[in-house]
Amino acid sequence: MVKRKATYPGASPVAAVIAREGEARLMFDASALTKRYASETGRLRVLALFASASELLVAAHCKTEVASALLRRRREGSLPAAEFDRAWTAAQSDVADMTLVPLDARVERFAFAAMEHGPLRGMDALHVGSAIAAQVDLFVTADKRQAQVARAMGVATELIDN
Repeated sequence: MVKRKATYPGASPVAAVIAREGEARLMFDASALTKRYASETGRLRVLALFASASELLVAAHCKTEVASALLRRRREGSLPAAEFDRAWTAAQSDVADMTLVPLDARVERFAFAAMEHGPLRGMDALHVGSAIAAQVDLFVTADKRQAQVARAMGVATELIDN
């Protein structure tokens, strides 16, 4: 489990409140977490949020989705093989240090509710369900629909620019 002191002064209003109160449990979905490893819009914000967290969480399936995104970039030629190797090694190391929210019946119930709330794919709904089940302080995503549904379900959410 990654434990860090919340110190980032330029954090979002939600993250700033969390930082003042001490512990900041942040969950990243795959769309946001992938930005940590690939040079693209939103990367600096993800790095700042990553550094501000006292605890980082991911859904059980997140590493698989990050692998899929990085492999797709490698196949498309936007991520050279050497960069892919570096990024994938870093992602595996980071996820190993994060708190993994297991896929259980409770997460599935919340995911189902998320899908009823708005048009989400199953994997995206599992991220939202995991965030609800883990009672995170902030859910971080780069997916607009996912952010809308999470917010509608009462989850403090930051949408990272694409």
